[in-house]
Parts: sequence; structure tokens; C-alpha cells
Amino acid sequence: MIIGVACLYYEIEKTLEIIDRNRDFINHLEIGIDTVAQIDKIAPFIDKIEELGLSIGVHLAMEINTCEEIECIRSSWAKFCSDMCRGVEFLKPEYLNLHMGYAMKNRFLKDKKRYLNNSVDFFFKLQENLEQLSRVPVITVENSYSLKGGDLMNTGISTGEFEYIFENTRKIREKFDMPYFCFDTGHCILSEDDYSTLKEYTKVVHISDCSGEVDDHVEIFSGRLTGEELQAAIDMSPDYAVIEVKSEYLENSITRVKEFLKII
Repeated sequence: MIIGVACLYYEIEKTLEIIDRNRDFINHLEIGIDTVAQIDKIAPFIDKIEELGLSIGVHLAMEINTCEEIECIRSSWAKFCSDMCRGVEFLKPEYLNLHMGYAMKNRFLKDKKRYLNNSVDFFFKLQENLEQLSRVPVITVENSYSLKGGDLMNTGISTGEFEYIFENTRKIREKFDMPYFCFDTGHCILSEDDYSTLKEYTKVVHISDCSGEVDDHVEIFSGRLTGEELQAAIDMSPDYAVIEVKSEYLENSITRVKEFLKII
């Protein structure tokens, strides 16, 4: 298991400085990149990334909606993800991570299977787009949460949804490493579901904490995340465990996770 940290593309310089001070422990960087235009912002830091010997992951835009009802828009999202794969090839990312998406709450709860089938279709469309690339990274999809209120809700908030997606995309995994699972501990606090049954699909764990009311990415172990919950996440045997907190909490969170892993 490789330990890493996450940052948004515009935080990369500061994050690399923190990694440099913790290079005995941190060997991976997951970068949040929302658009093709933002990719160019990473290029000036390639030499430093290589100097630190970091592997790279990319977190794609939250706006991506794999369960989009309108077919042509769903196809556009698949093409967008393929374009992002192509754009970040110079980073040689180990994986690209995305969320499942969102839907009108009343419609999703009334006919959940229809939206899950849309997500399955998205991954088959993405497979077609990725056929053209010389190198295809692992593609992971992350558990989310949905807060009360509003007409829209996130999808990918229960184990059953992911089990359905993974069961119905087996043919894709015969050729490409997708879709697999990214487990976020902070999101699990907000959704309160048991994702341990998805261990065989888990490639990435986001070590994240929150107050329990919102996804506020507080310092590790200063919110509701417990040692037992972090241990359960580590027991899912991910290839990468990525500390995902606000930048001002990153250095202290690295120390806390490092001390926790020493104990176990």
C-alpha cells in the first residue's frame, strides 16, 4: 500500500513543499483537475514530481454525471473523461477517479435501476473512447453522500449501487482496469453504509474526516473518524491510501496517519 496526499491543481506548489518535508512517508500525489485547460497548470511541476519519485492519481470533476438521463449528454461525459485521460498522459497517472453523479431525487428513488443502468452504459461508452489510447490508467468510482434538502441528490451512496455497477461491467474489466472502487472514509461517515463487501474492487482509499454535518475535510481524527474506521478502510487492501483534507490541515494529518500506522 502506497501512502499519498490529495490536492487541487492550484494547490500543487504548496503541497509539493509539504511532501518534500515528509518524503520518507508520502510517495503519491492525487491531483484534482476539472478541465483540460487546467492540465497545463501542472506541467511546470513535473521535474519536482519526478525528483520526489511520486506516482500520480487524478481526481476528475465533480460535475461528471455517469447516470445522466439524456443519452447524448452521457456520451459527451464519456468523451470528456477520455479527453482527460489523453490530456494527462504525460503525468503517467496510475488511476483516474470520479464520482457516480447525481439525479432528481424523486425520480432516482422511484426507479433507481434505470439510473444505475445509465451508469453502466456510461462505462461501456467510456471503454469505446479509451480504445484509441496507448495507455489506459485504472478508472475508479468513489462513494459519495447526499445531504437532506433540495431536488437533486448524489448517486453512489450505498453499497448496493456499486455492487450493481461492478456486476454489470465485468466484461469491461476483461480488457481494461475499470471500473474499480475508491472508498472515502469521510463520505462514509455521512452516508453510514458498510462498504467492506467491496474489498475485491477497492484500488484507492481516501483517508478523510468530517464533522458529521457536512463534508468539511477537517484534520484527521479531529472530526468523527475513528481509529477503528480507518483500520477497516486499510483492511480493504487498497493500492493507494490518500490523505484528503483541507490544505491547512495536511501536515498535521500526515503526522497523525503516520503515527496511527506505526501503532498497527
